Amino acid sequence: MSLFRLSNHIFNLGLDSQELIVYAYLCSLPASSFTLHGAAVISVKQRTIAANCGIRSPVTVSNTVDRLREKGLVDYLERNKKANGHRGTYCYAVIKQQTDSGFFTVDRHVFGMLVPRQMLVYLFLCKSFSTVLYDCWNSYNDIAEQIGMKREAVVKTVRELVRLGLIVRMQHRSKENRRVFVDNHYSIVRFEVRHIRAKMPKMLQTAKSDARILIFHPAALCRICPEVRSAVWGSP
Repeated sequence: MSLFRLSNHIFNLGLDSQELIVYAYLCSLPASSFTLHGAAVISVKQRTIAANCGIRSPVTVSNTVDRLREKGLVDYLERNKKANGHRGTYCYAVIKQQTDSGFFTVDRHVFGMLVPRQMLVYLFLCKSFSTVLYDCWNSYNDIAEQIGMKREAVVKTVRELVRLGLIVRMQHRSKENRRVFVDNHYSIVRFEVRHIRAKMPKMLQTAKSDARILIFHPAALCRICPEVRSAVWGSP
């Protein structure tokens, strides 16, 4: 399953964009075991964290984890030693927030596609997204106020997320004046890899126009499924 849960309270922890994306990534990883206090034991290289969180240097990751440790969300565990005497992969005790009082789901495939600023806006839209109405309708001003980002940066980031195929933005016209757009509505694009791969043999035999119908949002799906890209548009 590509979806994982994050608590709605994650935006109340006082995390900046780097801390938020690193913490969310650690929460997305499967735990090898649990500590006596219920923290998830996660083993992952700092270079891997950097690559999946849009952070250039593992040193920055180390500094970010240190700040998360000060906030009581992550702690270091003793690293195993290899046969040659070198230290093994970093191990962390990740204290995940309870999801009993409210949670939202995030697709694991977005890690490695976004930088911290983009992930901050994306996670907020995921939190605001209604799974009943399949819609969220936060204004730019509302998003900026909720996540502590300038409105201009929010507008830029939303456009980038649309271009990446991770969200779909729809504008609604005013009831009083149909020439005026009043609200931005957003829909979150989910990755349907399993569904697409099940259709693969059929897609390879159909015309390009027919194959395109099977994909809800090609920009997102083809980013992680090369077979779909080559079937629909040909080899790069």
